[in-house]
Amino acid sequence: MNNNSEIVRREDVWSAANVQYGILMSAIVGIAGAQRYLLSRRIPLHVIERVLSAPIDARRTPTRAKVPTE
Repeated sequence: MNNNSEIVRREDVWSAANVQYGILMSAIVGIAGAQRYLLSRRIPLHVIERVLSAPIDARRTPTRAKVPTE
């Protein structure tokens, strides 16, 4: 995101699509299978480690602040 709170799209759409597919694969075949897929697609190892080790919610853009309900 930039200073104006606008969502900025990645310039490398091919890599972004492969990373997203790898994240989806991790839920189906597990992290090891997703890692093999991403490595075969030449995704950098530091990106693979970041997206497969982080909780899913940490990768999503928050749509609004979470407020305690009580």
